Amino acid sequence: MKGITEQKIREGIKNGDEIILTWFYKKNFPLVKNYILLNSGCLEDTEDIFQDALLLLYLKLRNPEFMIRTPIQNYFYGVCKNMWLKKANRNKKVLFKDVLKDVWNHEESTVIEKLFQKDRKQLFHAYFSNLQDTTKRLWQLIFEGKDYQEMAQITGCTENYLRKKKSETKKSMIQSILKDPVFKELVKI
Repeated sequence: MKGITEQKIREGIKNGDEIILTWFYKKNFPLVKNYILLNSGCLEDTEDIFQDALLLLYLKLRNPEFMIRTPIQNYFYGVCKNMWLKKANRNKKVLFKDVLKDVWNHEESTVIEKLFQKDRKQLFHAYFSNLQDTTKRLWQLIFEGKDYQEMAQITGCTENYLRKKKSETKKSMIQSILKDPVFKELVKI
């Protein structure tokens, strides 16, 4: 739909405009679906979260005191992500979190940059959670700042093996992430 403005989207959702709602669904459902599927969810979870978030957005937009200061699609995506994380944590679907150190303690980063960094971080978490337990343990030790000698003592593996395993895993994850449709969407933005 060409020429659709932020105001038209907001009014369309608020008024239940079928054309706007259909456009909004087609534009946003694939992004939400990719995020939830990459984070241990299924299609049914995606449909539930999308519907709940859309209902919440509708109710918020009908409240005259409520103001959204970001583009509606960014706000909606954030709502979906937060709803999914709460549901996944309740159901123990998110198996491994907080692996990476906080990457945005840089004061000049804008809010948008922080959101994109967070999305990239979550994409990494999704692939990281699929690693074998021994490989996850290796990376946990790396993130803890252990050197190869310490890691060798802890794991019982040789330093050379650990270096090779780190290199292979990193290369494989990078290749997989680069092919991922969510990553491609993040790069476009």
